[in-house]
Amino acid sequence: DATCMNHDSPDLRTRKSFSSQEQQAKERNLIAETAAGNGKAFEQLYLLYFNRLYQFIFRVTRRQEFIEEIINDVMYVVWEKAATYNHTCRPSTWILGIAYLKSLKSAEQNLIREDRSAEFDDELDYFPDSGSQWIAEVEVNNWLEVAFDKLSPDQRAVVELTYHQGLHYHEISEIMQCPENTVKTRMFHARRILSKLFLELNRRS
Repeated sequence: DATCMNHDSPDLRTRKSFSSQEQQAKERNLIAETAAGNGKAFEQLYLLYFNRLYQFIFRVTRRQEFIEEIINDVMYVVWEKAATYNHTCRPSTWILGIAYLKSLKSAEQNLIREDRSAEFDDELDYFPDSGSQWIAEVEVNNWLEVAFDKLSPDQRAVVELTYHQGLHYHEISEIMQCPENTVKTRMFHARRILSKLFLELNRRS
């Protein structure tokens, strides 16, 4: 009802606005205008996606100093390849797909990408001794932000796209260019790590 709608969080309202048919039509038109060389349309698209890309890229790379450079790389591709957008997916799926690949490339170049085998290794010890420095860090910072550092870039991308961008698994599989079951597996392991960390923090508190 209307009362419930008034209590939507800002993040939820943002996700709804991005997924609305009206918004998608607006973005498709901006992409078409960009393909025709309309610089003002491209500027609108850039401003529309800047904050969304900033959050997504930070979640994947965890390196704030490279975010604006990556955003510029992403939007350069959008400018150059706008004519190739074929309307078979949401504009956001296409743009976030470019951002995902650029983010992974940056992560690799800066040696912050973890071994993907960690996603499937149930024996890995994600929790250091109680005297480890990061435990103290968790106690004074947002635990989820610190927990994100324990995930691989692929796992962080799945969590970000699901919970913060409001996308479905089939859309995420398009963005990440992998089977939907791979997306589900990455989410399973990400949840497992975050849940284990949360329980560990409760035990230590």
